[in-house]
Amino acid sequence: MKLRVVLGYTAAGATVLVAVLTPFLLFPLFSKGVAALPLHVDEVYSGGPTVRAISMGAYSIDVHRPVYPHFLQSEKPFVQLDWNPVSALPQHVSDEVDIDGDGQPDIRVCFEVPRDPKPPLRVDVVSLNPRYQTMQNAGKEKFSRLIVRVDNAILVRVPLANP
Repeated sequence: MKLRVVLGYTAAGATVLVAVLTPFLLFPLFSKGVAALPLHVDEVYSGGPTVRAISMGAYSIDVHRPVYPHFLQSEKPFVQLDWNPVSALPQHVSDEVDIDGDGQPDIRVCFEVPRDPKPPLRVDVVSLNPRYQTMQNAGKEKFSRLIVRVDNAILVRVPLANP
């Protein structure tokens, strides 16, 4: 009878020990399994992959591939441009940008760069190519039409006129 009690408590203690250690032992397996899944952030949120960078001296403009939202997404197609680093930008940015790489400017972008990162940003975009929409005093209205400061870059999204 005493042997049964000792074996019972030993089994119970081993079960508790296994239950406590299991998450620590299996976590690396779970994290490797999740990392191997083909998951990615949707381009409506990430802005799409960068296709080229335009050097503007002290700063550069990263041009992203145009984003065309999926069937159930309500956003309009857009192209994202990133001005970086913010510390190298002048107080007033006014750049003509060749988005499609044909050597001709497609849009003129103007915005103020406050040194304090908290105030909301506003942007004016003048379309020089009928493929892109003109925007006046745009802020953070939609994913497809915005200007935001993220880390050390200012992102501007310009909607496509007729996709």
